[in-house]
Amino acid sequence: MSMQSERGRLLDELLAAARVMLQGSLSQSTRTCGRPTCRCHRGERHGPHTYLTFRTLEGRSSALYVPLAELPRFREGVAAWKRFWRVATQLARLNREGVVLDRRAGTGKGVRHARGA
Repeated sequence: MSMQSERGRLLDELLAAARVMLQGSLSQSTRTCGRPTCRCHRGERHGPHTYLTFRTLEGRSSALYVPLAELPRFREGVAAWKRFWRVATQLARLNREGVVLDRRAGTGKGVRHARGA
């Protein structure tokens, strides 16, 4: 497969993943409530409850509750996020290889660095 056709395939795959991806990971937790006489204080905790945990743009950790009925959608979104990163890494590798090939061919398309940098 040529570099261009592989790049096109990867871009298509990237776009497909981007349509449904959800950044983060799924985690489950159990909880105790505020009622002192509740069974959860005797070891039968409430849950498990599922959350999508992720980093905000500000770099803070955050979580979003995932209702049981929506769990398949969230699983698909997290799997798409992992695919997105895998495909983006492959695309970046192709781009690096392209820069090296362009330099060798003397086409001038390679990355140029400022003198003294």
